[in-house]
Amino acid sequence: MTATAIAEYFRDKIINLPLEIVSESLSNAVTPLHPTNGMSAYDIFLKLKDDHGIWVCPNGGDMKDKIFRVGHMGCLTSNDYDKLVVALKEVLA
Repeated sequence: MTATAIAEYFRDKIINLPLEIVSESLSNAVTPLHPTNGMSAYDIFLKLKDDHGIWVCPNGGDMKDKIFRVGHMGCLTSNDYDKLVVALKEVLA
């Protein structure tokens, strides 16, 4: 799949999750996400990494607890994103 297709695939899968895409000009390379359920974005990053072995991109500085990013470049498949979505549902519950 192209980066465009995989980005669209992922974004379609998270529509009903408590996550807001926070970009006015989205890139196909990355999706920046803000949790809307009050959870810390950095805590979500840690839970995905530690509990599920899934790495997303944490933010630093003032945005550390507000935004994390999901990349769409490289050797990624829809199966990878299916696993991520299942893990996100668990972490965000």
